[in-house]
Amino acid sequence: MSHLPTIDIENAAWKTLYRVGAIAPLVALAFYFFQMIVIIMTTAISGTPYPATIVDWYTLFHRNILLGLIYINALDIFSIAFLGTMFLALYIALKRYNPSVIVIAAFFAFLGIAVFVASRTEMVSAILSLSEQYAAATTEVQRSQLLAAGQATNAPIRATTETAGFLFIAVAGSLISTVILRSSTFHKTTAYVGIAAGLFTFTNDICLVLAPPLAAALMPVNSLLWLVWWGMISAGLFKLAHNIHDS
Repeated sequence: MSHLPTIDIENAAWKTLYRVGAIAPLVALAFYFFQMIVIIMTTAISGTPYPATIVDWYTLFHRNILLGLIYINALDIFSIAFLGTMFLALYIALKRYNPSVIVIAAFFAFLGIAVFVASRTEMVSAILSLSEQYAAATTEVQRSQLLAAGQATNAPIRATTETAGFLFIAVAGSLISTVILRSSTFHKTTAYVGIAAGLFTFTNDICLVLAPPLAAALMPVNSLLWLVWWGMISAGLFKLAHNIHDS
């Protein structure tokens, strides 16, 4: 049987933050599934495979900018940024159990969010600008230069800076999960899922360098675990907010 967290004056003052923090992962999940559904349906209807080269991405953006933004997961800029409120709520909810670890987790969370959002924003802006220039290019020399510039971004194919940003976020999630094991605020299952997700993320990032095919196989498992963790954290924060009575 789970125990209800101790509700004190300080917790009551953060009730709104708990609610917003609980909504944040739901927004991230909604954006994620929206993008996935659009990609699957569009690919099935049009018969066009997911872009595999820079030329494919340029063509997609030239044909349909909105669809290109969805394919390149531009909505992640907003969903990952909004997750900052979830980490703030977790910091307030769990700091009394292990202040040092929670502060370290918060540092990695906001560092990772900043790196990821900045990298994805720069990548989307770059690929959009380059696709416009490629469509307007009149010579093979210009096209070759633009293709080289697109390859240099590593954006649609391999985003190493984003990988680092998400790794920092994974470190934060793993640290928070270890604190959850000592708390009565969330179910212990939430902690186990977060720790497992962190281990898969670390393994996946190592495989990106040493064994790319294995990394491709681990990625779906890695993503699924974090999606489940977000949902469980959302449920826990909603429950925490519900158990607080307004004075």
